[in-house]
Amino acid sequence: MASEEESVGSRPHLYVVREQVMDAVTVTDVYPVLGGGWRASCECGATQSAGSPSEGWDWVLDHLCRRGRGG
Repeated sequence: MASEEESVGSRPHLYVVREQVMDAVTVTDVYPVLGGGWRASCECGATQSAGSPSEGWDWVLDHLCRRGRGG
């Protein structure tokens, strides 16, 4: 049987992260949400709930910041 020192040394270490990430990574995408439904997101940071992937992409394509870019 291992000594108490050896067993403590083999335990995984837990770390606490104290610095908050200020800039969230944002992408234009539509992805499933845990529990059902879909979430559409734009790289500008806007998001929208959607009932289906095609509904989400309709929102992404009609989103005002996309229209402003001419794309």
